[in-house]
Amino acid sequence: MYRYTIILSLLLLGGLSTLLAQTHAQLRGQVIAAQGEQKINSASVLLISLPDSTQEGRLSDQEGYFIFRKQKAGAYLLRIEMTGFDVLEQNINLKAGKNDLGVLQLENKSFGLDEVTIEAERSMAEQKGDTTEYNATAFTTNPDANAQDLIEKMPGVVLQNGQVQAQGEQVTQVLVDGKQFFGSDPNAALQNLPAEVIQSIQVYDQQSEQAQQTGFDDGNTTKTINIVTKVESRNGTFGSVYAGYGDQERYKAGGSVNLFKQDLRLSVLGLSNNINKQNFSAEDLVGVASGRGRRGGFGGRGGGRFGGGGNASQFTVNEDGGISTTHAFGLNYSDDWGEKVEVSGSYFFNYSDNTTDQILKQQFLTREGSSGQIYDEEQLSNTVNLNHRFNARLEYDLTEKSSLIFRPRVSVQQNTGADSTYGQTSFNSNILNLSDNIFAADLSGYQVNADLYYRQRFKKRGRSISVGIRPQYKVQEGNNELLSSLTYFTAPASQNVLDQQSTLDTKAFTFSTNARYTEPLGLRAQLQLSYEYAPQFQDSDKRTYNYNELAGDYVDLDTALSNTFDNTYEVHEVGSGIMFRTSKWFIMGRLNYQYAQLENFSTFPTEGETFYNFNSLLPFVMMRYRVSKQKQLRIFYRTSTSPPTIAQLQNVVDNTNPLQLSTGNPDLLQDYTHRVMLRYNLTNTEKNNVIFAYLNGQYTQNYIGNSNFIARADTILPNGIALTPGTQLSMPVNLDNYWNLRSFITYGTMLKKLKTNMNLSLSAGYVQQPSLINGALNNARTANLGLNLVFSSNISENVDFTISSRTNANQVVNTLQPQLDSEYLSQQTKVRINLIFGPQIVFRSTLNHQLYRGLSDEFNQDYWLWTASLAKKFLKNDRGELALTTFDVLGQNTSISRTVDEFSIQDLQTTVLQRYFMLTFTYRIRQFEGQSAPSQNNNQMRPPRDFGRP
Repeated sequence: MYRYTIILSLLLLGGLSTLLAQTHAQLRGQVIAAQGEQKINSASVLLISLPDSTQEGRLSDQEGYFIFRKQKAGAYLLRIEMTGFDVLEQNINLKAGKNDLGVLQLENKSFGLDEVTIEAERSMAEQKGDTTEYNATAFTTNPDANAQDLIEKMPGVVLQNGQVQAQGEQVTQVLVDGKQFFGSDPNAALQNLPAEVIQSIQVYDQQSEQAQQTGFDDGNTTKTINIVTKVESRNGTFGSVYAGYGDQERYKAGGSVNLFKQDLRLSVLGLSNNINKQNFSAEDLVGVASGRGRRGGFGGRGGGRFGGGGNASQFTVNEDGGISTTHAFGLNYSDDWGEKVEVSGSYFFNYSDNTTDQILKQQFLTREGSSGQIYDEEQLSNTVNLNHRFNARLEYDLTEKSSLIFRPRVSVQQNTGADSTYGQTSFNSNILNLSDNIFAADLSGYQVNADLYYRQRFKKRGRSISVGIRPQYKVQEGNNELLSSLTYFTAPASQNVLDQQSTLDTKAFTFSTNARYTEPLGLRAQLQLSYEYAPQFQDSDKRTYNYNELAGDYVDLDTALSNTFDNTYEVHEVGSGIMFRTSKWFIMGRLNYQYAQLENFSTFPTEGETFYNFNSLLPFVMMRYRVSKQKQLRIFYRTSTSPPTIAQLQNVVDNTNPLQLSTGNPDLLQDYTHRVMLRYNLTNTEKNNVIFAYLNGQYTQNYIGNSNFIARADTILPNGIALTPGTQLSMPVNLDNYWNLRSFITYGTMLKKLKTNMNLSLSAGYVQQPSLINGALNNARTANLGLNLVFSSNISENVDFTISSRTNANQVVNTLQPQLDSEYLSQQTKVRINLIFGPQIVFRSTLNHQLYRGLSDEFNQDYWLWTASLAKKFLKNDRGELALTTFDVLGQNTSISRTVDEFSIQDLQTTVLQRYFMLTFTYRIRQFEGQSAPSQNNNQMRPPRDFGRP
């Protein structure tokens, strides 16, 4: 059935491509100097649409030529800028087809005496429409820095736990010159592109494919960083290769090579090491994440290991905890195939072998007594994860009147692991039970996506039709083994042994298709009509067998731990919206009606069916107000629904940890969420400072939380599950009054006398998370305040430092048991120094300090991690380097974290990599056509003048 639906949709799409038509305009010209007729390379050419002020930019090439393809016909303002020349502005009227402006002459700028004597100052950032553009030359880095080192210095950009946040939101995509780079893996680009080839960094919200096609902003955006490379770096080969070996048999080897030639981008990267260096992203999780809080994760604390559905923790390699051996390889390609086809694609392979030794203390919130129940655990685990990932994007202009975008994605994954866990539960200092578990799992999964978008614009400007088809198929299957010895100390004392094997087979198919039609309403407004149909089919089959001594095999089916379950969720959504735009204002309002059906079937061990209908109105309002060129305010209100996952619906017990059981709930309903967001940007180029403010609020009805039951005596629940004293059972339920409020403000400026950039950020948050604990409602309210301060040097490339400190204060209040309210503080301080002196001697030092206050007494709450290296540069142009590095000089490295949810307070400490010495050789590749390799000193005074497509 599925494949026939796909084939029919493709045939319909192909028919539309021949029936519908639209005309594009193309603009080209050449920039030269009025005096001497010198051809001007790298002039900034900005094309501004009138009257809506949307803009797109280009740089002139070495011959002074520039070209804009696939523009709408209509009125524009052309603006050309170049250092040392007067700005040229010209009104033009683009017609369908090719438009050639010929030669455009720039007049030399005349300087007064006072102007000549003033030292120019590099602008830190500019606001260009909805895009914040940072001038990379305003942030001095050492010659060996990568893109990640560069953006750490930029105001509003934060790197935390391997994730990149910009202006308070997580960055999920990094582009290079406007094109995809290794799919949606930000780390691949940031860690493998050298800072010296970067001209500017653009931060913006990239619109959805269909919004970009139709011109109607639907509010579906992705926080994106676009790395704009220097013109002189766009034709050449650059990168680095390295190899190192140290004591304790520690090693690392790898490198990256980038070939850039005009529109061609070809990058190859690889690494192999046993020192926890990884290239890993959420896309490597093959789409198995359930997204909701099932407890007791394999390889992490995040979720059910082998319940009714997949969970991300089954495939996660924790970068902060444990010791990992990693082998990875990546290949990225992008190019323009003629004037009609743009293509990009990447392949990524990752193998990771992680060993983790951790200690957990978990304090539960209960009604009985003041101290609550305590769970202590020691776990030693090993996880091997193997992943292949492929992404591609092809945009094809079928004719000048229509275009097609195809985005296939494939991920294949294999995960094996085993852990040994010793757990103890106590209440009021009395031991209730002990468990000694050995668990092993072998899981595999794959996911296939094939998104297809068709766009058609008509002769009348603003009239268009767009059709999108997004099929997705994913599979997870595998088996596990559990051997557990349980001892109960409540009278009468008893002991129980579990020896089980389980199998799991889960499949999911989603087919989302939508159509959008836009119609202009005068010069400043646009109407959109839309329809979407999105069916989702999931089925899961879990079987658990107990060991039979007589048969000598696992043949006794445990029906309490087995289940066959099917789930169907279908959505029809129809709506309309109006978009209004002026030079300062942008207002969009939309109202959709959604009809959804949720149907669950259980066929084993008992038959059952639940069926629900949902009727929802989904309003959405977005407003942008451009106060000035430097200031912008954005506000939006959005509503959405989300269905429960099959892992939450499947009524089967997960006994991976026999003391902390979990099960699904087939009576769950979809949730309904309201979100409000406010964002304010100010970039003052005169005073050279920036301000970003961000406020986000969320309220959810029918929030899918947890009902947690802790047995005080032998208990049989209504669903037949038997619990011994101290044993817990967690089940998802619908609850109201979930709140999540976040605010963020950052201020960045240059301290001229100190030649240092300063970035000061303040944040605040509040979360109310409801849950049921032994039938009583508990609202866990967590408030936090954060302070982040960064000082980064602008002294020279020979003296480079970054000093940062991040402090978070947290308060936890529980309505059920105020005695367990707590306050705790965490502070992370980092000092990174790079010095080049003498005969090309390099000293590098990174000092991290971690401080916790308010954790359990047995956890180390204060430690230092210091890494230092001394290197010598040699060979031609200092391309070779030999470095001796000491990791964890003080021998204090550890990993500590506190997690607070609606049910418990968890303190976790993990053994991590400690002191080792390593000798490393690195060779930098720099070969650019027609010129010497770019350096940090080249074009330092040149303002940013390349633009993406915000």
